[in-house]
Amino acid sequence: TFFANHKAEKSYWNNAFSLQLSTQRLGKSNPNQKTGFQKNLDILRLTSRYGYQLGGGKWFIAADAFAQTLVLKTYASNYLTPIDANDKVVAKFLAPVQLTFSPGIDYKPNDHLSFFYSPCGIQMIFVSDDSIAARGIHGNKVTREADGSISKYSKSFFGLGSEFKAAYNNKYFNDRLSVTNGLRLFSNYLDNPQNIDVLFSNNFSIVIFKGLSLDLLGEYFYDHDVLVQKDGNGDGIYQIQLNADGTTTGPDRIGRGGQLTGAFLLKFSKIF
Repeated sequence: TFFANHKAEKSYWNNAFSLQLSTQRLGKSNPNQKTGFQKNLDILRLTSRYGYQLGGGKWFIAADAFAQTLVLKTYASNYLTPIDANDKVVAKFLAPVQLTFSPGIDYKPNDHLSFFYSPCGIQMIFVSDDSIAARGIHGNKVTREADGSISKYSKSFFGLGSEFKAAYNNKYFNDRLSVTNGLRLFSNYLDNPQNIDVLFSNNFSIVIFKGLSLDLLGEYFYDHDVLVQKDGNGDGIYQIQLNADGTTTGPDRIGRGGQLTGAFLLKFSKIF
């Protein structure tokens, strides 16, 4: 994680860059299971917000920007390398990439808490690879025939809606415990506004000694238009073959649902 913040008398500009990347290797639960390392987490994020104070109070006119993609190729099996010829790439760098820009109002009641709201946020999803876009699992726009059947998937999605963000950060016990919480909600006016996208992140950090800490990270993500892997048989292993027409075969499946991530991190930090 990197951050660069600038504060002036009447304005602020906060920027953050983060990469979460991890793999895991599981033992066999059945003789037919493949072995090797599987992707556990791959999230690249960039956030930026500029605000200008209104009068001398706690209200700011602000603009918020958000970008998210991934770094490594993701195969349908979730292994780092394909397990067979049918194990296709379902995601890679910039396929997809999500971009959000939201002008609005930021309310800061104190130095630890902020509430941001935009009534006209713009959200875009772009899938740079044609074959990945054709699978239609990243929320990119679908074109249907008169009978309702799918004609094709475009490489992009455009949403205009309402965005709310809340953030809290504070330190306790002589600055030995740091708490950081963030919530993002987005409702698309143009398509089923009742389906609200959710990103809820929490980080608790305990200082071991200066610069070194033990962190507990928890994050929940839900987007109605983005399909996720679901463990249909409950064995803790994702065994999915994603076909060219978007259908799946195997004991597990792809469908709508939330993603819950948790991790313990040993972290070293340095402020330049």
